[in-house]
Amino acid sequence: MSNAELVKKFYELFGKCDKAFLELCDDNIEWRVMENMPNGGTHVGKTDVFDGYFPKLFANYSEFHVEIDEYMEKESRVIVFGTYKITSKSSKKFDAPFVHIYTIQNNKIAKFRQYTDTVIIQNARK
Repeated sequence: MSNAELVKKFYELFGKCDKAFLELCDDNIEWRVMENMPNGGTHVGKTDVFDGYFPKLFANYSEFHVEIDEYMEKESRVIVFGTYKITSKSSKKFDAPFVHIYTIQNNKIAKFRQYTDTVIIQNARK
């Protein structure tokens, strides 16, 4: 499986809430999100990322999905361009473009880095 295929599989499984996505990640995964995101900053390890960061993020919104536009692969990195599709608790809809950068090591996702418009994300929390 190519690095891009690995990341695509991660999005597919994660989007279906299939815990098999955890097998695609390194035990010490480093998940770095924009500081102005809910619970933003750097999270390390599967437990911190998937049992700590994500539940706190999703608790802020009625819906939070990703729509992928493009994958680019360069050596150990996969760059993903897309849009967050967010529905606020007050039912307002927001779209926030993003870039995700994944680093693959030993056929596992070892690092994630996010770039997005945090103003849109913050407005969707209201």
